[in-house]
Amino acid sequence: MKEIYIMLSQLGTLVSKSIRLYTGAKYNHVSISIDPEIREFYSFARRVRYFPLIAGFIREVLNEGMFKYYPDTECVIYALPVEDEVYRNTVRLLDRYRKDAMKYKYNFLGFFGVVLNKAFVVENRHTCSEFVANVLHEAGIYTFPKPLPLVRPDDIPGIPGLRKLFEGRMTDFTPECRSDAMSLQA
Repeated sequence: MKEIYIMLSQLGTLVSKSIRLYTGAKYNHVSISIDPEIREFYSFARRVRYFPLIAGFIREVLNEGMFKYYPDTECVIYALPVEDEVYRNTVRLLDRYRKDAMKYKYNFLGFFGVVLNKAFVVENRHTCSEFVANVLHEAGIYTFPKPLPLVRPDDIPGIPGLRKLFEGRMTDFTPECRSDAMSLQA
């Protein structure tokens, strides 16, 4: 049995604050990880710090990149146990994205589709939650009861089997927290 990790976060950017104002959700961004040290995650978001319209598939590292500039970033990190074959499927899917990262763009139409409750599927484009939902679905982990482009970060905690490892300021997620989380795996 292996684990994958899902992180919900709330950055301090104007875009994040605006989304939070609209949704009322505590967290408005979601990322997925296969990193046993629970440090490296993948998602869809801005690629350029000062220009949110240049966005797509990204690698996120805790307390680095955008997270470094917003040290008060709140997050919750979940572990999800999966069978070894499902874990390998997840690794293969993420490898596909990593291999050709610049091919994948942010689904701005899908973002507005969530507001309109209309699913807009655009090839090679995802929102953060659509991406995570797609990986979970394709890997055989979980299928949401709605079209994937309509999945929101606040739908993620409803996935059966999730175990909360940490909630608080991202800067407070220390190596000790990681060790405690990893000892729970043993």
